[in-house]
Amino acid sequence: MVSCDTLILGSGCWSAGAALSGRGSLLVVDRGAVIGAEYFDTFRPTSGWKSELRSAEARELYRAMADRGGIDGERSDSYLLAPFLYKMLIPHHSKFRLWTETVSIRPDGNGFLVTLFDADGSEEIRAGRIIDTTPDCISNPDFGRANRKNAALAAAVIAPAAADLMREWRPADGTLRPGRTADELFFTVPVGADDSWPESREKLLKAWNRRREIFFRSCKIASIAKQRQVEVREDDHCFAPNHHYFNAGRFANPLSAVDAGISFGRA
Repeated sequence: MVSCDTLILGSGCWSAGAALSGRGSLLVVDRGAVIGAEYFDTFRPTSGWKSELRSAEARELYRAMADRGGIDGERSDSYLLAPFLYKMLIPHHSKFRLWTETVSIRPDGNGFLVTLFDADGSEEIRAGRIIDTTPDCISNPDFGRANRKNAALAAAVIAPAAADLMREWRPADGTLRPGRTADELFFTVPVGADDSWPESREKLLKAWNRRREIFFRSCKIASIAKQRQVEVREDDHCFAPNHHYFNAGRFANPLSAVDAGISFGRA
């Protein structure tokens, strides 16, 4: 049976940092296939890119982005971080189990027995501590539902007249902000915290179709975010000794999240 000191549910940027820290007995499990989806798949706004970074790894990632023009105030490109982060994680790939469902968690002495399921079937592992970083808190769904405060869905928009659109359209049920290039915008609309994915997309598209007629031909949605932006009530919660919830999306940008995860791993 596989054992680990720390099992992290959710492969966010903070979890990636924890893996980069070199902490040996750590396993990150996620039902999806993306590391850092809470930043890279949501089109969420970011800030604070020039904040002080404590770890050498995070500073190296910052330099790689800056050398390629990816850090530029409100136009900073979160998505540029992904390939550099993924390359840095290659030596730590054994600490990740992606496309893996967490089926059950059962107390076992001072730790837990966790049943995982993936393409190869089910497997039971022993974990001394569980940290749930998933937006829905899959290890305690009732808490996850109650903890969701607000949600939003964003789309990347190609707009040759981006400056005109920003100046002349103030959507009543959404917001516009500059994208990574002069002809890109991000359009974000609030959705219900418990809305389904189809309901969220419908609200986004209806709001977009209410833009001024002059922009119908020149502006088009290029991509809808794969995940919603979620705001929660509590960033930290303890369910039981060694079983915690941690909001990994609390950081102003993904690089700060990676840096914090490295600090956690080395504490």
